[in-house]
Amino acid sequence: MKILLLGGSGMLGTDCKNVLMEEHEVIAPARKELDIISWDGVIEHLQELLPDVVINCAGVTDLEACEGEDFAIRKVNVEGPRNLAQGAARFQCRFIHVSCDYIFDGQKVIPQPYFEDDTTNPLSGFGRTKRDSETAVRENSPNYVIVRTGWLYGLPGENFLKDVLRRGLAKKKETLRVPNDEFGSPTWTYRLALQIRELLRHNGRGTYHATAEGCCSRFEAVKHVLDKLGLKARVKPFPMKDCGIAIKRPANAVLENRNLKKQDVNVMQPWGEDLDLFLDKHGQELIKGL
Repeated sequence: MKILLLGGSGMLGTDCKNVLMEEHEVIAPARKELDIISWDGVIEHLQELLPDVVINCAGVTDLEACEGEDFAIRKVNVEGPRNLAQGAARFQCRFIHVSCDYIFDGQKVIPQPYFEDDTTNPLSGFGRTKRDSETAVRENSPNYVIVRTGWLYGLPGENFLKDVLRRGLAKKKETLRVPNDEFGSPTWTYRLALQIRELLRHNGRGTYHATAEGCCSRFEAVKHVLDKLGLKARVKPFPMKDCGIAIKRPANAVLENRNLKKQDVNVMQPWGEDLDLFLDKHGQELIKGL
């Protein structure tokens, strides 16, 4: 198949490109080549390339930048996916759009997870743009896949794992304070790329949750990383309300991969096992790069 991949230089996009190009022709234009907020640009590229599949990994993920939900950010996070969905429908392409856990309010009691058909109620500007992007996709593409994920980590870009290592290395003699009442599933972008490939192979349609199996608190995830790499930084748990962050985040961001399991296409692995594999392979490389 011929795949047009948007956001191919980002954390997830990089792994998607590397995984999918093993079996498919993957075209991943830079933003300066194809800006998804340009309707004309989207249509021109689709008409020229005639891909079988369009995958959207692009978007603004900076929580503070998204909080104001200004026009420019909504153009990227909502209008961009709408343009791609409409374009994919016009040229009869399958459309895969990546969404996230921030569309939920996190009020379920741990360990109850969120399912694909649960009511959305985002707490933040970022979450609202992702919810609206999903609506735009469903309303404009008859052949779509929405993949909701969360707590991503990988080699490129910024993520919680790199932040942990940076803080752990900088504060060996100090104590890191990490929330112990915020729960989710640390998810390796490489594994998620494999899951997207599996959905392509089996002609998946609709909305799917795709995160690592199991869940943990932010505190448990940080302890796991530091212990695995032998970093001696001290870690102290504390509640989210004392973290000094104004932007609300769901306390429970645990997603259940129910639809993947129903269709027998789930390739996601336990979060601790994948995190260990990632750290064994890339841990020292990450530390040296900080």
